Amino acid sequence: MNKQATGIGFIAIFLWSSLALFTSQIGSVPPMLTIAITFSMASVFLTIVYFVRGELVQSWKDTPLKSMLLSGASYFFYHFFYFYALQHSPTLLAGILAYSWPLLIIMCLSSRKLSTFNWSHFIGGIIALMGTGLMIHSSTQMSTILDTTSNHNTSTSPTILGYFSAFIASLIWGSYSLANRRHSSVPSSCVLWNCIVAALFSVSFHLVLEPHVYNFSQDTWIAILGLGFGPIGVAFLCWDIGTKRGDLSLLGVLSYTAPALSILWTALFGEQTIVNEQIIAGAIVVIGVLIAFYRPTKRQLRDDHS
Repeated sequence: MNKQATGIGFIAIFLWSSLALFTSQIGSVPPMLTIAITFSMASVFLTIVYFVRGELVQSWKDTPLKSMLLSGASYFFYHFFYFYALQHSPTLLAGILAYSWPLLIIMCLSSRKLSTFNWSHFIGGIIALMGTGLMIHSSTQMSTILDTTSNHNTSTSPTILGYFSAFIASLIWGSYSLANRRHSSVPSSCVLWNCIVAALFSVSFHLVLEPHVYNFSQDTWIAILGLGFGPIGVAFLCWDIGTKRGDLSLLGVLSYTAPALSILWTALFGEQTIVNEQIIAGAIVVIGVLIAFYRPTKRQLRDDHS
């Protein structure tokens, strides 16, 4: 496995941890309009990059149409369900539920490659999942307190749909990440065409299903710009490199750091307050990640097989 590619993949995780913060700032902007704008921005940015590098035409030739359409659809539907979840349920809790896809990656890899499966990744993933569960518990308690002290009541139905959307988003992204491994021969510049396909999906759905209102505040546009150039722009390129040439199982475990980082961002720049239970949960996640980094020596491996 390429350690550099794994490190690049972690950059994507780091950027994605800011998704909940940025999304919470866009308020009532329709989700498909948000996706359309952000993917369009990412498409323009990547087009300029590969045009300057002289790789634009070759990238188009090297990217299979089937791969382009499936990947673009995955980009779109993952974000559609993710944004819907964040706008119809507590922001932090929905963000954490949407991160159940790392365990899917670890479990699927273990069932496919039992002979080379790294047990430290599995154990580390389970421990990190326990930490994530503790975060969910603490976040649920805080959401209950906020709902009790506020003057408005949230309907149960939209909240349940929000949680369900977060789970669907997780399923889509886990499946895409595993499938992307099969297309390691496709250059990572394919992300440009994936973003264009996702943008076209988004514009079409927005025009048909959502109100055509574009008068948003300056802060909202700043948040959308942040999404387009960070978690949706550079992050996808980094993840493509990581899933194709890096240690996918380790990236799955490292992905559990995103909820902890998400709490940090919302505490620093949002309205979230960190409680002791979340600090403990973050420590558990860190322990799980450290265990995942453990590599048994050749002698230990021989002893295990003797």
